Amino acid sequence: MLFPKSSCFKLTTLSIFFLFSFSLFGKGFRVITIAEDTIVKMHGYIYDTISENPDKIGVPANIILESLPYGSEIGIINSKDSSGYYEYYINMANTYKIDIRSDKHSWYSENLDPHMVVQNGEIRRNYYLDPQVKENQVIRLNKLIFEQGKSNITIESYGVLNRLVGLMKENSSMHIQLEGHTDYRGSKKLNMELSQKRVDAVKAYLIGKTIKSKRIKTKAFGGTKPLVREQSIEASEINRRVEVRILKLK
Repeated sequence: MLFPKSSCFKLTTLSIFFLFSFSLFGKGFRVITIAEDTIVKMHGYIYDTISENPDKIGVPANIILESLPYGSEIGIINSKDSSGYYEYYINMANTYKIDIRSDKHSWYSENLDPHMVVQNGEIRRNYYLDPQVKENQVIRLNKLIFEQGKSNITIESYGVLNRLVGLMKENSSMHIQLEGHTDYRGSKKLNMELSQKRVDAVKAYLIGKTIKSKRIKTKAFGGTKPLVREQSIEASEINRRVEVRILKLK
């Protein structure tokens, strides 16, 4: 009999869960036994759904776990500001209500059955929080990538732009300003022109997704507002960016 990789089955008479992992040819068969009162490691990252970039931006958040149905076990975790990483140990005997709270993001809540997500004796779980929408808030589109020296948007950028589209559709009265920045090296005139072309390209993308033009303003800064002034490739990448400023909500 063949079982799917990393499947989880409950034997009610023994109250034990078995995880099976094997190759198609029967080699490397492993059985990991997890009793219902086993403590397993749960860990992962808290990401921002818009400015998603785990290497540079972490979401500081409080993660509150409460065992169901009576709340007899409660734990509070703080994700690390620099990376968004969190780590906790949970009891496989419980089902949990998980609340994730961040000052700058919408709260997230779910009910979690550990047996549905455990793999190889641990739980890896990432969470994505929507930024709170408020006037004059600036959201950096870190996953927005252009062809080098051009304003052509790459396919890899569609995900973050589509999330921005979704945010604007959820908040139908929201008006934004797209602000384009380059690094500060090179011709000031050319940098200004390039940053303008790039925000124009982003605006055209949003309009193509049925966002009305009147809700989108653009402004080019060229290299006049660098985030860092180091002479390195990494610094240049940080300075080359498009930011979204929320002008009004109603």
